[in-house]
Amino acid sequence: MKIIFIILAFLVLSGAAFFMLRQEASVGSTVVPAVLPTHETATTREENPDPITAQVAVMPLEEKIGQMLIVGFGGTVPDAHITKMIARYHIGGINLLKRNVTDAAQVRALTSGLQSLASVPLFIAADQEGGAVVRFSFLDELTPESDIESEDEAEAVAERRGAELAALGINTNFSPVVDYVANPNSYLYSRTFGANATTTGRLGEAMMRGYLRGGVIPVVKHFPGYGSVGLDPHRNGVMREDGRAGIEESMAPFASIISKYPEGAIMTAHISVPEIDTKPATLSPVFLTQILRERFGFRGVIITDDMEMISAGTSPADASLAAIKAGADMIISTYTPEVQIAIYDRLYEAVRSGEITESRINESVTRILRLKATLSTGR
Repeated sequence: MKIIFIILAFLVLSGAAFFMLRQEASVGSTVVPAVLPTHETATTREENPDPITAQVAVMPLEEKIGQMLIVGFGGTVPDAHITKMIARYHIGGINLLKRNVTDAAQVRALTSGLQSLASVPLFIAADQEGGAVVRFSFLDELTPESDIESEDEAEAVAERRGAELAALGINTNFSPVVDYVANPNSYLYSRTFGANATTTGRLGEAMMRGYLRGGVIPVVKHFPGYGSVGLDPHRNGVMREDGRAGIEESMAPFASIISKYPEGAIMTAHISVPEIDTKPATLSPVFLTQILRERFGFRGVIITDDMEMISAGTSPADASLAAIKAGADMIISTYTPEVQIAIYDRLYEAVRSGEITESRINESVTRILRLKATLSTGR
């Protein structure tokens, strides 16, 4: 009987409590439901903002500027310079060259050590194109682009290469090269597919798929295309003289890839095209904002080629600021520690002085962090 009495009392009290709650929740004749609707409301969005937007909002300016830099250093283990660049300057990425490489075990230890120093995962990148341009000659997949004849082969080569790079802790590859080059005697010809613009775009798309499946971020290069220039842009200023029709043909592979991968990464070329803009494309708002962003709809990360190349200009720091103003997101400076710090200081002071707005910096850092969110860092 006691048990029955307790149960009846519990039911009576529960009913009373439920009635009181309904009365308190009533507004006129409308009753607030006990469970909120599952659809998102404005309040929900305010309380749960996009995590990357929220992260950028609280990042100090010093860290945001650092995220826009990809730098190099001169050793096979993390040295004092690169340690400072990660810990104090908060760099966004590292470009590894042959000088940083001995064997697979050393590279794995190096990339792991570099990532362990960073509060935000690093892009650890290299030029592993295959053929003449490789940083890890001990890997198996070294097929040059010029030997690739089909989309299936392009995808398979990139997937194998991506998997090998990912196993080393390399998460970003400056490849594929999709410059359309018609002249076999030109500077870039041996590094390209050696195909027409349409086929170059299709093979480039296939390599993109393969790299992503292999576990690395591909960086398509070099927009808008070096074309058939004969001079090495590392040592010379370079200019295209084939007119608007020539540059439109060169940009076609990039447009094709962007239509499939609008939020990836693209590297710029320090090539001037007087019919479009007298400035090198890396420094040109016409190429980076009006064409790449607005016309082609690219929403991803624009990375400059190395700003220590002669073709980028005589002052890497000033040229880097011009590139950011033009629409670039990340600056590469691989060789000289003093230049890397000068670039950082130039960007930082430009924001502090009002020469460029912090909101513009925020746009780039947001794109960078969104791309990094796709990384597997091995940490």
